[in-house]
Amino acid sequence: MRALTRLAVAAAAATALAAPAAISAAPLQERMVVAAPDTNTRGAHPHGALSPSQTMHLVITLRLRHEDELQHLIQSLYTPGSPDAGRFLTPAEFDREFAPTQADVQAVVQGLRAYGLTAEQTADPMVLAVAGQAREVERAFGVREVRYEKGGAAWYAPDGAATLPAPLAARVSAVVGLSSDVMQRHLVMAHQAPAGGGYTPAQIQRAYDYTPLYSHYMGRGQVIAIVTSGSVQLSDIQAFDRAFGLPNPVVRQRVIDGSYTAPDDETTLDCEWAHAIAPTASLAVYEAAQPDAQSFIDAFAQVAADDGAHVVTTSWGAPESQTDSSTMQAEHQIFMQMVAQGQSVFAAAGDSGSSDGTNGTDVDYPSSDPYVTACGGTRLVIGSSDQRLQETAWSDTGGGVSSVYGEPWWQYGPGVPQTGYRQTCDISLNADPATGYDFYYQGQWEVAGGTSFVAPMMAATFALIDQARALEGKAPVGLADVGIYAMARNTSYAPYAFHDITAGSNGAYSAGEGWDHPTGFGSIDAYYFLHGLD
Repeated sequence: MRALTRLAVAAAAATALAAPAAISAAPLQERMVVAAPDTNTRGAHPHGALSPSQTMHLVITLRLRHEDELQHLIQSLYTPGSPDAGRFLTPAEFDREFAPTQADVQAVVQGLRAYGLTAEQTADPMVLAVAGQAREVERAFGVREVRYEKGGAAWYAPDGAATLPAPLAARVSAVVGLSSDVMQRHLVMAHQAPAGGGYTPAQIQRAYDYTPLYSHYMGRGQVIAIVTSGSVQLSDIQAFDRAFGLPNPVVRQRVIDGSYTAPDDETTLDCEWAHAIAPTASLAVYEAAQPDAQSFIDAFAQVAADDGAHVVTTSWGAPESQTDSSTMQAEHQIFMQMVAQGQSVFAAAGDSGSSDGTNGTDVDYPSSDPYVTACGGTRLVIGSSDQRLQETAWSDTGGGVSSVYGEPWWQYGPGVPQTGYRQTCDISLNADPATGYDFYYQGQWEVAGGTSFVAPMMAATFALIDQARALEGKAPVGLADVGIYAMARNTSYAPYAFHDITAGSNGAYSAGEGWDHPTGFGSIDAYYFLHGLD
């Protein structure tokens, strides 16, 4: 067993077996905070209490065991020459070494049920699905749920910090759903247009030098997981394929926390443009029934538990300052599991410039998580032969300095600030709606931009890389940023793999030589990029 000693495992098991009795004997008045107050209520107008009978859906994550050892193992998995390099865990191995024990899970489930809540273990042992009426939630967590309004927005949130009895709280890492947080998609519409009104797959393939790869690598045998809210109509993908001479992909759709989602343009473009870059890869679409944090956490957890896709993409997010700390903690644990399993995660970096739609500077979450690759945007101008003529930073791309996450061990290289904090973006492709992309949605052509296009295209790029590695008997890339930053530090190869973007800004930050906040290391030459990571 890697990263753990037999003694530590035995001690952890003994503690876990004693858990239920300890909980039942604990004084109920001893409570601990499990969720901080919602800071988004500052300046908002309270509008009365939430109806006591309103049904609430919560997600609770349990603490990982041996988290320090897990962090060390992850670094070892991605260190060339290490005995663990590339020896990624299976979900069963991860659960056995790091997930909460079944005794811990049952102790928390029973404790929550004592308050009248339903609590069920999901496919991922660290994640519990919890539901009940508002009155039961309030009693369990010692809060009052209040309705708020501000600037035309309406939501509910607790009136203070949430608590649980100490023996329960000691096992809980995050409680999500006490506030009604809604995720935002990163799509910027341009206009309706006939096919060819925006950039086509062939134009992008040639401009970014994907075309030479397709004689050997098109994504066969790879699966791209798309975490989204809303479905895609297969007839739309098929029309897109007919127009651009692409094969029809295998598409599997799964609704998370519900039974149905309506067609959505975000989901549709994610599928069409991931498919455009990796034409023979399969698409696994995980559809959050509601665009809320709880359903997205459950979707990410399902992707980790399935472990059927080596690359994962999402084009949904929110400013770090407006994302509940419990949401970030819950998803961070899942992203740790993904990278330990050799899964690459890509997220759109946002479409509101350096402010990310706030009053200051902010970065978009989850792209700011150190286990996620932040995908920024450029403005790409191509010539009559689809050659890349000019590329600058897109004025609305996200990118900046995280106020939550420290500097990752892998984040250093030419131009990267060493401030002690996570910096975004990491990598970029075209995202300006003025130089937007064609996509087909509900029977008509549309043109759009946004970093929503960049994340699925980068995920598809890594599907091509993983196919190439599989053909050579190698493990998948996993945490993509390790390879991206290592290649950028290779001064003899980086000029071929990256298009360094040196003009434009996203507001507070300007593009420049080497790494920069709006574009990271720039856009890519796919041919050299693949061979640099292969």
